Amino acid sequence: MKSVRELRDLAWQRIRILLRLADNTIRSDEALARRYVELAFRIAAKARLRLPRSLKRRYCRRCKVPLVPGLTARVRIKGGEGGRLVVTCLRCGYVRRYPLRRRST
Repeated sequence: MKSVRELRDLAWQRIRILLRLADNTIRSDEALARRYVELAFRIAAKARLRLPRSLKRRYCRRCKVPLVPGLTARVRIKGGEGGRLVVTCLRCGYVRRYPLRRRST
């Protein structure tokens, strides 16, 4: 029987492969790319892995489509108090707002 570490390593390998396939397939077949992302997230949940923030932000939380600016996502920078990055999924309309940090000069 495989150890927990071996199983998690195997899960990470499969997740990386599926997400790479999703990124490569998004321009030709959106449904297939969405399926790859769903499978990768399901494997991560089953193996109890926490995906890094950079990976989670690349996919829509609601419809699981890879977010490509101009193709499946609209990206805007809103000013104001602290400023924020607004990413809108063009497939389902889900909006994510990320705070922007000020650069120290």
